[in-house]
Amino acid sequence: MNVTVIIPRLLQAACEGRGKIELGVPPTSDVADVLQTLMSLYPGLRAFVANERRPMKQHFAVAQAGKKLFLFAASAPSVRS
Repeated sequence: MNVTVIIPRLLQAACEGRGKIELGVPPTSDVADVLQTLMSLYPGLRAFVANERRPMKQHFAVAQAGKKLFLFAASAPSVRS
C-alpha cells in the first residue's frame, strides 16, 4: 500500500528538504510502522522525538487522513516557576 507523508517546513531539513514523501508499506501497517519506516529512511527526524535522556522542547505530532499522514512540528509549553 502507498502512503503519502506530508512534512512541515520545520522538519523538511531532516527529510532531505522534502515536503511530501511517498512510502510503500505492507497493507497491514499502522501509523507506528509508517513512522518507524520514515525514521529509518530519515534518521534526522529522531532529533525531534523526546525520550528519557533528551526531553525536547520541539517535537512533532502526527495526524492521519486516509492514506495520508501529516506531521506537525510543535513546541511543548514552557514550564514557568
